[in-house]
Amino acid sequence: MKWYGSSLHEKQVQQNENVMPTKKQKKELEALAAMPDEQIDFSDIPEISDKQWSGAIRGLFPRPETRHISIRLSAVDLVIANKLAAARGLPYQTYIKSLLHESLVKENSKQTRGSTNQTRK
Repeated sequence: MKWYGSSLHEKQVQQNENVMPTKKQKKELEALAAMPDEQIDFSDIPEISDKQWSGAIRGLFPRPETRHISIRLSAVDLVIANKLAAARGLPYQTYIKSLLHESLVKENSKQTRGSTNQTRK
């Protein structure tokens, strides 16, 4: 993985590699995104001056390394993926990538729990 920015942030992200939001978090984010700006309460957020922004630096957040691959999918699966992605307003490749990631995280979690339980017996 390539990391950009402070080592403290790198350590925090390395401790929690599952950076994808949960289903509950996704629903909360969708609700917030749909909320008009007038309904958002900013009263507890202090104003930020131009002077404070003058030291800001772009690109300090980690970006996981990605690799280009080719994969063969059935035409039927591709049509379904396109329809489901369009319903969510996503490009189909992004949608497939998120499905794959969620599935891999879930399977990895199962395996990790399984190997932990076996070593305790």
